[in-house]
Amino acid sequence: MDSSTAAVMVLLLCSQGDAPVCKSVNAASSRVFSSLSECRSSLAKELARAPIGRMVGRCQVVDPIVTGSLPAGYTTVIVSRGGKAARYVVPHKE
Repeated sequence: MDSSTAAVMVLLLCSQGDAPVCKSVNAASSRVFSSLSECRSSLAKELARAPIGRMVGRCQVVDPIVTGSLPAGYTTVIVSRGGKAARYVVPHKE
């Protein structure tokens, strides 16, 4: 995975019945992660706490530089070498 990508988690809570209805789960905790693996780990924990079949979720890779929504404690740096530049998302202490 490219070093300048992050991931977001999308969770849906679904009703049981003949015509299930799913709604977005609004959680107080952040749903933006610095890596896809971090998101997937958190997703597994979220789904394990929910009754089977009631919650569905997915982690999606996004480019935080484009969205401007880096997770807390991270920043973007640009490294130039030989006329080429690369953007990285790195941990940053405030």
